[in-house]
Amino acid sequence: MSLEQIRDRMLAERPVPSTMSPGWASMENAQSNLGTINTAPPVSDPVILEANDELPRMLQARFYFWATPPTGVSDQPGLDPRTVRRLDAVDVVITDLANSSVAILVSSRNRTLLHRRDGVVARLQKIFQSDDASTKIDRWNSPLQLRDPDIFLWLTVQQRDQDQIAPDLTLDQVSGISGRDASARTADLRAGVDFSRPNFLTAVAEADTLGPIDISFIQAVGDARRSFALKLYVDGGFVLQSNDIYLPDVMATDEKMLFSTLLLAYELVPRINSLYVADAEHWETRRLEVIEAAMDDLQERYRNAKEALRERALASPRLPVREEDDDETPLGD
Repeated sequence: MSLEQIRDRMLAERPVPSTMSPGWASMENAQSNLGTINTAPPVSDPVILEANDELPRMLQARFYFWATPPTGVSDQPGLDPRTVRRLDAVDVVITDLANSSVAILVSSRNRTLLHRRDGVVARLQKIFQSDDASTKIDRWNSPLQLRDPDIFLWLTVQQRDQDQIAPDLTLDQVSGISGRDASARTADLRAGVDFSRPNFLTAVAEADTLGPIDISFIQAVGDARRSFALKLYVDGGFVLQSNDIYLPDVMATDEKMLFSTLLLAYELVPRINSLYVADAEHWETRRLEVIEAAMDDLQERYRNAKEALRERALASPRLPVREEDDDETPLGD
């Protein structure tokens, strides 16, 4: 199914405010009314953008729907909770893949939201099946999927030892990382992650499953520098940290966030994954060295800590021991 055919089906399914039926429009944010109560989105059309030097040809659309708002909103005086609905949306970008397949990029990681009975995934599947009833949307696998969770340890090691992972890409900082141990217990590290933190060393030594990771990096484009900061998941999905995104030639916030998202999805995240894959043979040996070094560091750290604890205990003042009187004092008659 071509992007033009998909767009034509979307044009036939516009949002209907009178019945609050969901539908398709453009991703234009001007007067979108998102988040407001019982309002209509602007009338607009999904658009197809041609490929350029950095991005593939794509269809951009927004799926508008009306959702029940939180209790505190619907309980306001003058509003009937049975009819109050808040305008919401999910942005969708569709690109062509090989073998007549397409890739679908969505603006939310909330599976409950995405897989509503009449939600964006169900509507997309309806569009695809209008051309071929056997068409299915793969809801679990992503074209952006990273090779494996070890990429997060690789990124942390690279940031420490060789932060320039490509001529134009430099890892700046690992500010947070999550981990899951063999018992499926999770832990989150924040405010900077490096090999001086014992809880991170423990996660490495225990070979915990790492990820997602909070990471920032810099891309050189000629003499200019772009900076990106994001939480990256093993499925290739990510959440941008908007305050730490810098594009020298893009000032408007909406434009900056959209372009960053597209650039990460279609160029930078796949490149980082390919760099990791290309380093696989070297990394297989290096990974074991990193884990063993973490074990050695922890052993040395706690050996020194134990010695320091003993020294403090020996040096601390002791209370005098009172000698008991041998003679018993009678209690009296």
